[in-house]
Amino acid sequence: MSKEATLDEIDIRTLAEFRKVLSDLTELIGQENGILSMPAETLPMAMVTRKEELGERYARLTRAVRGKAAALKAAGELDPVEMEERIRTLIRSVKENQSLLNARKAATAMRVEAVMQALAERERKEAETYGADAKTKGGPSGNAKSVRFQA
Repeated sequence: MSKEATLDEIDIRTLAEFRKVLSDLTELIGQENGILSMPAETLPMAMVTRKEELGERYARLTRAVRGKAAALKAAGELDPVEMEERIRTLIRSVKENQSLLNARKAATAMRVEAVMQALAERERKEAETYGADAKTKGGPSGNAKSVRFQA
């Protein structure tokens, strides 16, 4: 059976596109992981958008290649062991990415919680400074307490 009889040129191009997207996505996630590992760095929105686009293409191409994998292998176009290793590399990068993103989310949640506690404390102190009639209460000497606002 000849290569032409088992494979369409479109299938070979689809496999080539799949390989390219797999490489690009793996590389991009690696770059993103580098940024995420530095707490002060922010992710460029273009990088996030590109990752989403590549992820969608990867999913679409995976379905297309999966249906032709046996024919691609039989024609010598696909080495399943090599492809599996490349996919495992992507999966490891994605898991690291998710871990780094979760750590960022947790750190952000802690900062938000600290701000909320500080605001609650400020309100509590202001409630002690002002009476129910919204007038300044007198201090220990009977004089009005000063109010300080912090920026």
